[in-house]
Amino acid sequence: MTLLQEPTTAQDPAQLAGKARATGARSPQRPALDADQLAAFHTDGYLVIRAAFGDDVLERFERAVVQHPPLDQVVVGQTYPGPGRWTLARNAMADPDLAYLAARPEMVEPIRAVLDDDPKILMWAYYDRTPGGQGLPSHNDYKRWRPIGSSMRGSFAIIPFVDFDETAGRLEVAPGSHRVAHTPDPYAPVWNADRARRPSEDDFVDPGLRRGDLLLMDMHCWHRAGANNAAHHRTGLFTKWCAATQPPATGWFPHSDAVRTGLGPDGEHILGFSSAAPPSATAALLERTRGERRQYLLLEEDGRLRLPVGPALKEGSIPDWDEGNLMAGLLDRVAVELKARPPWLSYVGDYGDRADPGAGLTRTYAYRVPEHAWGIQTKASVWLDAEAIRPRAGDLDQPWVLDAIAEWQREDLIRGKGVTEATGRADQYAV
Repeated sequence: MTLLQEPTTAQDPAQLAGKARATGARSPQRPALDADQLAAFHTDGYLVIRAAFGDDVLERFERAVVQHPPLDQVVVGQTYPGPGRWTLARNAMADPDLAYLAARPEMVEPIRAVLDDDPKILMWAYYDRTPGGQGLPSHNDYKRWRPIGSSMRGSFAIIPFVDFDETAGRLEVAPGSHRVAHTPDPYAPVWNADRARRPSEDDFVDPGLRRGDLLLMDMHCWHRAGANNAAHHRTGLFTKWCAATQPPATGWFPHSDAVRTGLGPDGEHILGFSSAAPPSATAALLERTRGERRQYLLLEEDGRLRLPVGPALKEGSIPDWDEGNLMAGLLDRVAVELKARPPWLSYVGDYGDRADPGAGLTRTYAYRVPEHAWGIQTKASVWLDAEAIRPRAGDLDQPWVLDAIAEWQREDLIRGKGVTEATGRADQYAV
């Protein structure tokens, strides 16, 4: 079965998954998109909602952002507000006077419509391209190594605070460039996205973004940005979202509980993950099939059972939005313990006490060993199905193993393949 990113059909993965909906409050105001708008989004890969946000809504954010200079990154030889592309992002959005904008119904409900699912925010960033700041070459935002880009169904949502015109720097898109086939992997309960095809530079158009507009853009849609040749700053709020039933393959970006508090009870439902402290360990749930049986590899030592574990280390091969991708250190450890290195992993969940920073969370990934593979086995490892693990629950070093197995076996989720940053640098589509 092959699926294209186009209007929802009976073969769409979300429908195959039963269209499960994550729980969470919905706004009583629902400025839903009409049929023509949805058709335009799915045909072109983007949609502009004109004047979606008034000055009264934007000015609250603009007043607050003055207290938070956009200095998330260090640029050698540059000092803000010198020429450059500066950001305020990540957990800085804990300020309620910044967080509110992403949670407003004018944002959430159109995103809900194009994703056809409850939307979960992956990233929000205030971008400030200062006068003289360079633009960005054409690219798309599906990235298997990135927490903000590895969902199988995602969308960009951009609010310009100034006109993105020829002087300040247009944001241009390539209509139809988002049409990428999605297919189920034949050997594992994950999906693949086909290799992207770069459009011609002549294929890009200017959607004419103005202050207060809302641009919705499919994650596969190619886009580019011009340099800021104006005397004023080119600013905007750039957010990325995914369908609740199609979580990021690398795991969620580790938003803090302060962000959830900043969003408040009417906005916290847009978060897929938050905790008092980021994950402090990792674990691998390795699965194999024997007929209808699913078995899981555990290491047995002195009567105790545990999953292969590793550190929770940021890889650092790509200096950007990759906090939350903790696969590299785990795969290094699996290679030492099991003499094998899975080519990809897919996020299952975070286990432990999210409210207790001292207890720590274990970010857990899964991989199914194909039937044609050589296999993974050591003297210390055993393969057990859930029924064999259950009576030995008291022997588990990780008491949540059965919960992780149940989560991995869910059929109402669409999962992708996550890869390390190093793999992504070489070829994210190689596996």
